[in-house]
Amino acid sequence: MAVALTASDVWTARKRRVGELRVRQGFARQLLDFYGALLSVQEKVYYEAAAASPPAASLASYVAEVVVPSVLDVSVSTGPERMRSDLMNRLETEDPRDIVERWIQGEDQPVVDRFLARASLGPVLEALDARVRSACAGPRDAQHCPDCGGPPQLTYFAQAQEDLATGPRYLLCARCGAIWGYPRMTCAGCGEDSSAKLSIFSELGTTSGERGSLVRGLPHGGAPAPQHPVVFPHMRVEACDSCMRYLLSIDLASDPHAVPLVDELAAIPLDLYARDRGLTKITTNLMGF
Repeated sequence: MAVALTASDVWTARKRRVGELRVRQGFARQLLDFYGALLSVQEKVYYEAAAASPPAASLASYVAEVVVPSVLDVSVSTGPERMRSDLMNRLETEDPRDIVERWIQGEDQPVVDRFLARASLGPVLEALDARVRSACAGPRDAQHCPDCGGPPQLTYFAQAQEDLATGPRYLLCARCGAIWGYPRMTCAGCGEDSSAKLSIFSELGTTSGERGSLVRGLPHGGAPAPQHPVVFPHMRVEACDSCMRYLLSIDLASDPHAVPLVDELAAIPLDLYARDRGLTKITTNLMGF
């Protein structure tokens, strides 16, 4: 029986994985260094929000007043140059409370607004209970978070219990970080379940009964390696021909040390591969990929 992780374990695992991937995946090192700095801020925000327990009615105000300044500071000091200038310019004309409120309401936003809202609100929603999360707008259906109505950020397969052949599949919410079960070989964007319409793209190819192709030639951080080194043996692109959308999938049985939220963030080449095939991610991740 799997043991549930404590809050401390969750933040420790995320920081550990950032350190591991920045060594192995040189192409993502700058992004991971920034995310690592942001994690330290978000961890502090998480515990403060858990203690303060702000009510749903004042969620946007709490985040704007208490969290946004710290997220802004770390973003300006360690984030990409373009992000720094975009954030400063945006906040000259826009109230951060309105930016956060639009993310709570599920509205379309510019990239810079979405980053600030997600980075600030995410750890707060993680710290609070489902009752507060339920104040967020969004559908409550199989393809959306049962707690907050947010879209899925990624899908992952858990390690199997002893009596199961394969582990269960889950979706992870892009807004509050909750997880919920979802059927295998079913599109997380539109619910398509015809195998003829679903494709898998992986560096290791597909297994029996799966439709897709082999991903080759991804970067490997500059280290000497044999021909076509496997960079993401535990990850794949799960795509749908019906809605032309995709998610990245992480298999924890293949790499028990993986942390889905971190691994997905650093898998930039897989996102670029999917985009080159005309696919659109169900929702871009925190860094816009």
